[in-house]
Order: sequence, then structure tokens, then C-alpha cells
Amino acid sequence: MFVTITGVDDTVVSMKGRIANLSAHGLSLILPGKVPSGITVNVEWGEYHVQGQLIYCQPYGSEYRVGLQVEDPIYEPTLAGKNEKASNRPHPKIQSK
Repeated sequence: MFVTITGVDDTVVSMKGRIANLSAHGLSLILPGKVPSGITVNVEWGEYHVQGQLIYCQPYGSEYRVGLQVEDPIYEPTLAGKNEKASNRPHPKIQSK
């Protein structure tokens, strides 16, 4: 799944990438360039977007793997691969455009 990240703290950061992994507390992304850890970014894909802090950026072949930690858990079952019980929970940080 392809995403666009845009820096909130650092407006120079803006690039396209892809989701490697999605969990209730964050995302792992593959990006074409290095980004600074500790900044807050918006991540958009399809009709969804989340905001979180980049907690690591590591080389991954010719690209970089970054970890994004979100403040509130992601409970969208179709995105996080959760079961049907998760659909009754709130979706605090995933917002539709």
C-alpha cells in the first residue's frame, strides 16, 4: 500500500513510500530517503491519514525503513488485519478525508 508522508515539525520532509507493517500502535514504512527520527509526520493513504512520531530510520537495502508511533491505537480492522470484534472500537486517529 503506497503512502505519502509530510512533516509537521519539519516541512522539508515530504515523500512517497509504502507500508511494510501496520499495528494498533504504529506503522513501519519503506521510504526512498532518510528522514530524521523524532519528528512528527502526517501519513496519508487512500482515504485515511494518521499523525505520529518517527521513532527510528534504518537502512533497508537501497531504501530506508522507518517506524511511526501513533498516540492513539489504530483500530480499523480492514487496515490492521484485526477480527470483527475490533470494528466496535473507536477509530480515534484514523480520519477519512
